[in-house]
Amino acid sequence: MTQNFATLAEIPTCPRNAEGNPRVFVSAEGAYVTDDAGKRWIDFDNTRGSVLLGHGDPEIAEAVARAATGSLGTATGWSPLLDTVVSRLLELCGGEVVGLFRTGTSAVRAAVLAVREAVGAPLVLSAGYHGYDPMWSPAKAPFEPNADGVIDFFFDLDALADLLRDRERVAAAVISPDHMHLSPRWYERARALLAEAAVPLIVDEVKVGLRYGPGLSTAQLLDADVWVAAKGIANGFPTAAVGGSRTLLKPLREISYTSFFEPTVLAAAEQTLARVATGLPQRTVRETGDRFVEHARAALDAASLPVEVAGDGTFFQFVPATREVKKALYKAAEEEGLLFYRGDNQAVSAAFGPDVLADARTRFTRVCDRLAPFAGAGPVGEDARYLAAWSVMDGLREAERDARRTREWVERLLDD
Repeated sequence: MTQNFATLAEIPTCPRNAEGNPRVFVSAEGAYVTDDAGKRWIDFDNTRGSVLLGHGDPEIAEAVARAATGSLGTATGWSPLLDTVVSRLLELCGGEVVGLFRTGTSAVRAAVLAVREAVGAPLVLSAGYHGYDPMWSPAKAPFEPNADGVIDFFFDLDALADLLRDRERVAAAVISPDHMHLSPRWYERARALLAEAAVPLIVDEVKVGLRYGPGLSTAQLLDADVWVAAKGIANGFPTAAVGGSRTLLKPLREISYTSFFEPTVLAAAEQTLARVATGLPQRTVRETGDRFVEHARAALDAASLPVEVAGDGTFFQFVPATREVKKALYKAAEEEGLLFYRGDNQAVSAAFGPDVLADARTRFTRVCDRLAPFAGAGPVGEDARYLAAWSVMDGLREAERDARRTREWVERLLDD
């Protein structure tokens, strides 16, 4: 099939084949997707973690189909669906107000700009991935502001403490949490530093979504003034939300867009949030994912392969010892029909039942067999762990280091 690259986004993030072209999928059901050659894959990508309930979920499909007929409202104006979605988001994530957006990227940008305007200070301290937006472009030098006044502290708390000494010029800190490479202690220290400096905190939970439980994954770890969520809100339909302090979000009071009231998206969100609120999908994801991760670790160990698995069943990541092992791992997985998110977080869905789990285990065992030439190739070192963390969180893993080592790691990884 000929690929059409006549768009501005010529290299969008999506699964690709050996030639670097996007893979074409013609159908999806539950935990499986089928490509244009008829090959059936087990999906660990799940739209970069957005699909929490599984592809083609019957309840979501039925609600969206009804909304498409016009029987649940219209994009022209307000509907009861909007009231329900906003109420559910407030119940799950807290705050005084909620605003809806189509993408997590636009939601984070809006939240940051609103808080900066409300506070009236020029700088924003950032850690983590916040979407495809020039606002987050790297500065000319690490720990300096970029053209938009954003300073990345790369999850290094000593760097954060140093930047907060100029707190009169700091409007807010925006953190995208990661639970694979950071411990609860990291969040406690970050929370204490920001509270002492009286700097508002924006928690960008777009990437982790509502996968960890019925609410923000950092609810007990960070006292967020503003939150942003997207993945897990509507099972892959384009919905994101900003919520929190009415005062800090006041600049967004007139925010809207043409499809603000679009009923099919709201219907998907209503159904998804109702199920998310029970915590059952997240429990299924964690339990099934844990069983797969347990098997993967055992299979890798039994084959003496230099690959670690970071995280748990909710979100996990492969940490290969070398680039050669990494390349071979994903090539073998593709040959066995395991659709992994290359180099990033793997995310099962609630559609991973016992049969899917058994299938995935069998396929992964064969992946390990294919990697036999790398058996005993050496342990996973600090370089590999830092690189893996950087790939998933655009920052440094939690580890003991001084300011010199922090700068060395940042400069090395930025150049990589």
